[in-house]
Amino acid sequence: MRYREIKRVLLSILILNWIVAFAKISLGLLTGAISIFSDGIHSLFDGFTNIIGYFGIKLAEKPADECHAYGHRKYEAIASQIILFFLMIAAWEIIKEIAGNFSNPAKLNLNPGWTGIAILAVCVIIDVFVARYELKKGKELKSTLLKADAMHTKSHYATTGAVIIGLLLIKYGYPPIIDSIVATFVVLFIIKMIYKILIETTSVLSDKSLFAKEETEKIINIVNSVPGVISCHKIRNRGDKEHIFLDIHIIIDPKYSLERAHKICHEAIGKIQSIMPEIKDITAHPEPPQERSCGLF
Repeated sequence: MRYREIKRVLLSILILNWIVAFAKISLGLLTGAISIFSDGIHSLFDGFTNIIGYFGIKLAEKPADECHAYGHRKYEAIASQIILFFLMIAAWEIIKEIAGNFSNPAKLNLNPGWTGIAILAVCVIIDVFVARYELKKGKELKSTLLKADAMHTKSHYATTGAVIIGLLLIKYGYPPIIDSIVATFVVLFIIKMIYKILIETTSVLSDKSLFAKEETEKIINIVNSVPGVISCHKIRNRGDKEHIFLDIHIIIDPKYSLERAHKICHEAIGKIQSIMPEIKDITAHPEPPQERSCGLF
């Protein structure tokens, strides 16, 4: 159900993204404004990333199988990094455009008239709606892909807003180079988002630990509260914030049989998941007592 809803969201915003792209590209061609045309190409990339995301989700929703024992959730992070790649291309094209404008400000033609400015304003409104809707759904559905794509869309309406500001300032007597100055700050905003998406998705793909010291101590306290448990160690985790895999070694009182030790481990697993529901899969290994203090390893 979750993946079905994510795919529905992606298809819905695909239509809006391409309406915006068509409007901007058409306006750019009609006015000869390179910045507007480039922003339209940026919007076109939004549509392509929606399609990539859709097929990424189709792979991620497949259940675990013999070749993918832990499921296919990482395909969602992979699809997010493909979106990141397109975002980097868009950022690079904007940087090249800014550099060209600074080196040859005479070439700037950023005055499409009030009708053009109004069209761009409507495009910004649509982009703001898409970004907020996608981010809201991303949080509700716990989808890193939707959240990553929402960040991409945010960069998009920010650049369009910069174009509008530049056009208004030019209309009121400022030199055309003001557009490139505004766009420079927008690029810094985009670079910040690229870094944020890269860190989040790379952490999932590289199996980076999701627990701080506090979470690890919380798990230790939960496990140690189960009758029959002496201590625990070798606590390891991976996955994403909404679907965590946990491995843990539990030291059981030696007076219990193997069958009873197995039940104690299952009791500990149930207690962990009832308190920390984001931990979806736990592998608990029962051990006899050793001279080892409870901790990570």
